[in-house]
Amino acid sequence: MNISLPFPSSRILVISDFNCPYCFTLNEWLEKLGKGSSVRWVGIEHRPTLPMSGENNQHDTHTLLSELADVQSRAPEVGALSPTSWVNSNSAVLLQNAVEDEYPELAPSLRTRIFRSYWREGLMISQPDVLANICAELDIPKLETEEDYLRELTEWWSLQLDRIPCMLAPTGVAHLGLQDFESVRSFVNSAIHDSSIGPGCGSGEI
Repeated sequence: MNISLPFPSSRILVISDFNCPYCFTLNEWLEKLGKGSSVRWVGIEHRPTLPMSGENNQHDTHTLLSELADVQSRAPEVGALSPTSWVNSNSAVLLQNAVEDEYPELAPSLRTRIFRSYWREGLMISQPDVLANICAELDIPKLETEEDYLRELTEWWSLQLDRIPCMLAPTGVAHLGLQDFESVRSFVNSAIHDSSIGPGCGSGEI
């Protein structure tokens, strides 16, 4: 399967969202492979209706626990834990996309820190003070974020893919969903083969 890229790139694009446990797992695998600095992370909002804080509805709670149980079974080594609440990722994704554009050398550390803050430490990455503390820890300056750009990326994703995580080679060859570790290794080392679709997060529409 070949996909039209959202913008020209000489690197593998990783289409992802911070509140997706499959995306967290893929990021951990990329770090394990030493490829975290070689990819370009593209943040989208796959569940924009999730709350900034507070309790989730019954459907969202069930979906989160189901996806998390799958990740814990398939990749126990990544250490994914259940967050207190399945929260909105808008602020975190806006920040990450801005850093990917303006300070690409800082982007890998930031995205891994945000992922682990949420999926291992249970920090609410929807909250400005949590993100501000992470930026201070990594010496990331204050940046202007682009809501319209995120909206365009999310619309492109919903039309072209509607599944995360996804990796796209510069040729547009796609690796959809979370495959197994060896499949990920093969793709990032060659970025030329097609593959079957693995489990992942969709838009959440019933």
